[in-house]
Amino acid sequence: MLLAEQLETFLGNFSSLSSRIRHLNYDTDSLGDRIDVRCSYIAFRDGKQTFDEFLEVLYHQIVSFCLPRSEITSAHDRMKQALADNDTVLVNQVSTQLHERARSLFIKAKKGSHRSGEAGEILLFILVEWLLEAPQIVSKMYLKTNNNMPVHGTDGIHAKFDDKTKKLLLYWGESKAHNSLGNAFGSAMKSIKDFLDEGGQEFEIPIVSSFSDFNTASEEAKKAFINYLDPYSEDYNQCVTVFACLLVFEFPTNDSEQSFAKAVNKAADEFLKSLPKKLKDREMGDVRFEFFLVPVPSAQDFRDKFQSRIGWPND
Repeated sequence: MLLAEQLETFLGNFSSLSSRIRHLNYDTDSLGDRIDVRCSYIAFRDGKQTFDEFLEVLYHQIVSFCLPRSEITSAHDRMKQALADNDTVLVNQVSTQLHERARSLFIKAKKGSHRSGEAGEILLFILVEWLLEAPQIVSKMYLKTNNNMPVHGTDGIHAKFDDKTKKLLLYWGESKAHNSLGNAFGSAMKSIKDFLDEGGQEFEIPIVSSFSDFNTASEEAKKAFINYLDPYSEDYNQCVTVFACLLVFEFPTNDSEQSFAKAVNKAADEFLKSLPKKLKDREMGDVRFEFFLVPVPSAQDFRDKFQSRIGWPND
């Protein structure tokens, strides 16, 4: 199986989430070919954002985010066999076990990192797979709890193969949730700058090479993928690094979805205009970015309510 085809089989289907998450796109041609910006917001119902329902959607993606595909596939195979045997009890049991395992891994990993159980990493996972069609290729949440190795750096690792240019795009994820767009941006840029200055890619590439879901892929696809990560291979010159950056920020809810979207568009337009200078001032003008802007009623509630949903009491 060719590399592009293999990556497509890894993609999740998030079309069912369109009732909860709306998307806005912007013309970023003036920013050059290294920056793209999107904005997603929580759908409205009767003049209010469906915040709790939105968090519930994130919770139900925890299995795909936390567990490697090999483990998920094995569980699904058991469920299919149980369905064929009309054993609905076993189907429910396997499904429950899968969610409980993902939930416990998430809590364990977050406790080990001394970070809150925020939903940003899962939301970033969804948006990169859904909008960029770049599947997660390493479950870092799984690695943090299953290997005696340091797993720091980015919040996620995704990949996409461009069949036209024959380039492999590697997306390093970074998510931040703050009370303002400016603060979320500043915090994210500091983390990414530290990652670059400290040679973070030198640590992340071996993780991708050794622990990606390509370990269960076809030999042809696996070899092609590894070649793009091997500095002694010609294909290495066609591997492109992109930072997928999620900025969750507080934004007042208007009394209608139309007026809210209009206000968000205005804020996003100001952000777009300021981007080139902000990146240049941080000596990051040549870095490739995919920005995802997500306004929420409360950044603190975004963290706390999700943390409570997975069963980890707030401190």
